Amino acid sequence: MKQNYVKACILSIILSLFSSVPAMAGWEQDNGSYRYRQEDGKYAVSGWVLDEGVYYYLDSNGRMLADTTTPDGYLVAADGSWVQEKQALGGYVRTPYDNQPYRYWADADVYIFDEATDELWGGNSYILAAIRGIYPVEQLDEEEQQVYRKVCEFLVGFPYNASEYDKATEIFEYLQSIASYANSNGHDGRNSTYGVLVEGEGNCVGFAGAYKLLANAVGLRCGFQHGAGHQWNVVWVNGEWKHIDASAFGSYASSYLDLTRLSCPYCGYENIFAVREVEHPCPGCRMQLKNPNFRLYD
Repeated sequence: MKQNYVKACILSIILSLFSSVPAMAGWEQDNGSYRYRQEDGKYAVSGWVLDEGVYYYLDSNGRMLADTTTPDGYLVAADGSWVQEKQALGGYVRTPYDNQPYRYWADADVYIFDEATDELWGGNSYILAAIRGIYPVEQLDEEEQQVYRKVCEFLVGFPYNASEYDKATEIFEYLQSIASYANSNGHDGRNSTYGVLVEGEGNCVGFAGAYKLLANAVGLRCGFQHGAGHQWNVVWVNGEWKHIDASAFGSYASSYLDLTRLSCPYCGYENIFAVREVEHPCPGCRMQLKNPNFRLYD
C-alpha cells in the first residue's frame, strides 16, 4: 500500500515538472500564415519580434504580416522580414514603390512618376511624392496632409503581391464603401480627392482623382479619361488599359475590368467584348470577330 502511495507521489511530481516546462519559443504555422510563440508560451501580437537578427511584425491576431505596410508605417517583404532600405527623406510610410525614378516638372508644378499618365495630375502628385519619401509631409497643406493620412491608412495591410486585377478591384470597392456620389458646383470640395477620401462624398472628378492616387500608391499605372462632361480612369491591367469608373454606383469593378477592347483588323472600328461573349459582327464592317479573352466563370 505504501509502495503504491510512493509511486503515485513520484508520478505526480514528474507530471508537475513537465507541465511547468514552457512551450518551445519560435514560429508556428497556422492556416497559411505564421505565429510566433514567445518564451513565456504566449503568442506575440500587435508588434515586432526579433528572430535570428531579423525583425517581423505580428498583427492583432498574432499573424505575421508579409508583403505589406505595417500599422507603424514600415514595409515587410514577402517572407515577412522588415525591409530596411531607406526612402530619400526617410521617416514616412513605406511601400515597395519608393525610390523609383521620377522628375519634377516646374512649368506644371507637378511630380511625374509615369510619363504617359501624370502630366495633368496636379496637386495629388505632391501627396504621392510624400508617400514615396521625396517630399516632406509637413510641407503639404492641411487638406493634403489629411488625404496623405487616409492613403497611409489604406496602405496598412494592403496585399502588394496581389494581381493587377485584384488591386484595381480592391480600390474600386474601397472607394464605393467610404464615399457617396454628390454633384459639385466646383467650389464645394466635392470635385476633389479630399472630398472623397476625407469628407466621404464627391463627383466624378473627385472619385477619379482618388482612384488614381490609391492606384499609384499600390503600384498600378493609372490615368484619366474625359468625355461629355464626365471624368473616369484607365488602369493598366494584364497588359492593357482598362476603363473604370468608381463614381458609377450600382456597377462592379468586373463590369469594367472584364471588358476587352479590340480594334477591327478590317476597318479599325473599336469593338468591345464582354468576358463571356464569344464573338460578334463588327459594327463598322460586319465582319465576324472573335473575343481573344473569352472565358466562362466558374
